[in-house]
Amino acid sequence: MSRRIRWFVQIALAAVAGGAFRLLRRAFRRPPRIWHGFTPLHATAWMVQAERRAGFPSVSVVSGTRATSYALVRAEDFDRVFESDRWEDVHWIALTHLLLHGDIWNAYFDCLFFHPNDGRKNELALRLIRLAGIRIVVQPHGSDLVCLGKYKSRYDWPARMQLDYPGWDLAAHRTVVETRIDLFTRFAHFIVAGDILFEPVLPRWDISFNAVPADVESLQPSTRPPGEIPVVIHAPNHRHVKGTAYLLEALDRLRARGFPFVLRLIEGVPRHQALDLYAEADVIADQFIMGAFGIFALEGMSLGKPVLAYLDTEHLTRTQYIQPVVNATPENLEQVLAVMLSIPELRRRIGEASRASVVRHQSTVPIAEVWTRIYRHVWWAEPLDLETTAVFAPGRKPRAVTEDPRDAKFWPVEVADLMPQIEDALDRLS
Repeated sequence: MSRRIRWFVQIALAAVAGGAFRLLRRAFRRPPRIWHGFTPLHATAWMVQAERRAGFPSVSVVSGTRATSYALVRAEDFDRVFESDRWEDVHWIALTHLLLHGDIWNAYFDCLFFHPNDGRKNELALRLIRLAGIRIVVQPHGSDLVCLGKYKSRYDWPARMQLDYPGWDLAAHRTVVETRIDLFTRFAHFIVAGDILFEPVLPRWDISFNAVPADVESLQPSTRPPGEIPVVIHAPNHRHVKGTAYLLEALDRLRARGFPFVLRLIEGVPRHQALDLYAEADVIADQFIMGAFGIFALEGMSLGKPVLAYLDTEHLTRTQYIQPVVNATPENLEQVLAVMLSIPELRRRIGEASRASVVRHQSTVPIAEVWTRIYRHVWWAEPLDLETTAVFAPGRKPRAVTEDPRDAKFWPVEVADLMPQIEDALDRLS
């Protein structure tokens, strides 16, 4: 009982003191302090970097680093790392820190301060956060909303995710996901869908865009000349949901037909080492099941590499998501690879277009531009005015939805002069 009383007093004092300080900051028109917490994701560090460049006092707070067999994230990636033998203590400490040091809480859907089954406690925590003058912005990061039975998908990616994690009951997890969605839908001031994939499962969302910036300053294209034999790199951390088997089968068939290449599978490698390996790629093979591109694709494009990934119709036509990713499906993957392996000039053009597009639309500056609109809207009720940002600029053009590599419109760059070579590579398959 004494432990609970101590935490209650500490939280109450933090709410009062933090609330008073927030009123002063608002009165003097100080930029809101952005508090990111507390799921440890490497993308969070990029967001903090972008927001600081935009003039926001932004901080990342996590409850330990993720337990993986390789260093996906490191403690030095975050500003504050709270760790304790007691899970409850970590979350009490994080809540206290938020009440004292945050004006806007940028949360993921799994950032609840209590177990999802403790609905009453989570509701009270969210009410207290709002009462203390903190604005709540929430976005999904992916696995926080994954479950069976809520998504419509061409290749049923949730079921394939279940194969990747057989010990995780994604059917039962639907209750947890629905609880998270319900709580944040009721208490968040602003909801970012984060990707088209999540729009259908959210009862409401305010804007939809790829909210994570790419760190193009540290991810620079390699200056090494391309080798005679192209290198294909794939990071199969989730083999079923990424469609790794389709890639391996397609490459096996191409090898049997005499197409030269080197395949490198990057697994269980610390992230900073993996990035060095990505820089040696001629082709980045992302995923062929989900219909969207993720962090791996952004890293590849930032490095000036052509990226292959399956994109659904929405990702090809919703202009805020447009990137020069080569639309590779399980059905056309062998054809796409045959062309990419055969034509160095096509790889060069797509790689250069990829880097340029990410710099213009997905790097820290344009993404911070959108987040600035969101934060000022939430904090000072200013209009969003998204059309004046690079991400939502009206001049961005949709992609063609064709999946036929023989159609010049299929390719994300101009290929009129390369069509004879493209046809020749495809003819080799038949």
